[in-house]
Amino acid sequence: MYKSLLPELKPLIFEGKSGVLHIKHQNKDHARLYLKEGLIEQVETNNLQGTKAVDTCLKWVSIEIHFEEGETSDYFPDDKIDTNAILSYLEKAHHNVRVIKQYLKNNDAILQIDTGKLSSAKGLNQDVLKTAIFLNGQSSLQEIIDQIGQPERTILIHACRLLNSKCAKIIPNKTTLDKEVRIEFLRSLNDKVMELVGPVGPILIDDAMAAINTEPYSLTREELPLIIAEIAGNMDISEGDELTIWSSYYLEETP
Repeated sequence: MYKSLLPELKPLIFEGKSGVLHIKHQNKDHARLYLKEGLIEQVETNNLQGTKAVDTCLKWVSIEIHFEEGETSDYFPDDKIDTNAILSYLEKAHHNVRVIKQYLKNNDAILQIDTGKLSSAKGLNQDVLKTAIFLNGQSSLQEIIDQIGQPERTILIHACRLLNSKCAKIIPNKTTLDKEVRIEFLRSLNDKVMELVGPVGPILIDDAMAAINTEPYSLTREELPLIIAEIAGNMDISEGDELTIWSSYYLEETP
């Protein structure tokens, strides 16, 4: 779930609380903010400490937060950590999180770019355009975040800007066919359609996929009969009937 750290941390600082604010991130990382009388004296993640840990955890969005009140001595204060600077940063980040929650539910979302709209879009900077390259309609946002290696909030804001400009759309969640099954289906379908209509067969298959708004790499089992029906509808009646009969036997045997 997307959350802003500001509403949780700000009262602890203003009320002069002492304790540890735990932040669990979706990627399994865990941050600990050590507070003493309202001042953040140390920040740690699983692998980082001090200002580097601050820079990392403040850019998380998919988080769970828990405060453990009470003074602790399990840390060494770092005088480079500036509590006011952290609050100021989170004030700006809070708006980003609100925007993200308007467009996205979680990092499982799969986005696909409309290349035509992207080429004519205005106001998108180079960083946003670089993120757009990875929105292939197949990889989830989390997979893209892991692949690019940039902060989670940065990638999510880029995705929201692309959605807002209509250059990207969210692909409905669906279970795609296993790779081997998908490849075998497309090979067999291509062979059968070419047997019936000759070299124009691959064109009929491409047109059918475009008609139902799908791609070869994201086929679901539910889409297979729709593709067959589209192809058969563009054939002579006898050829279409033969393809339909072939598909009924083929799909029964497809796992």
